[in-house]
Amino acid sequence: MRPATPPADRLPMSSDLGFVVLNYVNHDETVRCVDSILALKGDAPVVVVDNASPNGAFDVLARHFAGHARVSVLQSGRNGGYSAGNNVGIRALRERGILNVVIATSDTRVESPDLAARCLAARDAGIAVVGPYVRGDEPGSDNPMLRRLTLQYIAAIHLGKLWTAMKAVALGTMLKPRATRTSDPSGKDAPAGISDVYMVHGCFLFLSEHYLRDFGELDEDIFMYGEEDLIAFNCVRRGLRVVYDPRMVIYHGDAKSTSPGEFRLRAVAASMATLRRKMRFRSLLHAYLRSH
Repeated sequence: MRPATPPADRLPMSSDLGFVVLNYVNHDETVRCVDSILALKGDAPVVVVDNASPNGAFDVLARHFAGHARVSVLQSGRNGGYSAGNNVGIRALRERGILNVVIATSDTRVESPDLAARCLAARDAGIAVVGPYVRGDEPGSDNPMLRRLTLQYIAAIHLGKLWTAMKAVALGTMLKPRATRTSDPSGKDAPAGISDVYMVHGCFLFLSEHYLRDFGELDEDIFMYGEEDLIAFNCVRRGLRVVYDPRMVIYHGDAKSTSPGEFRLRAVAASMATLRRKMRFRSLLHAYLRSH
């Protein structure tokens, strides 16, 4: 039987938790995100990483947080994407002995005052990855992205354009589409506590030492889109727990640092090709069969 997560109020705050906030261009959003983290109890450090913004955002952030004891502002040196940028912050925290890390995009804000304590409680329960309730401007949560590994998801990864042609038939027969947003945590059908899931959203997630001791950092072969997929795949291969905790609430504004167009399409296509190469069909199928 898996251990239950202990109540957050029984766990003392600790400095072995850190936050990484990734910035690209949107420095005003980043300031609001960091301010929401600093409002939490405790002294968890925050590393802001500017991912080579072309608009001088690093200088703005460095001036704004100058002299703040808990906030460090670093420059990635190059825009290597989501994973590479977050790794700059993860490494900086690791150098301070911190192996429990919350990674957040700049357009998120923490709304649960006990979020840090719940993260550490999850760590103590042996959980590798935690995704919170992700509140946006529409009702519901963007988490979990995928409650369990499905044939539909495996097909979407490995069949590419062929899947688009099959989808209308497949969804009407043996494969069921997943909901894109889950119910409000105040709703009657919301879970009372955590639930084990396959994949959570990368806009804001907690990577405990159970994940980072195994993998060290994020896979930089993915530039943009698909980072959550690789984290979930790593966990299912190693038997690590990924959970959704609706008691931890964050707001996600979904600010766009890159405009839609040819670049975004190329980034998505490149990510899908990388996922197909790293998440082999046979491995996904074996994981599916083990979980059903």
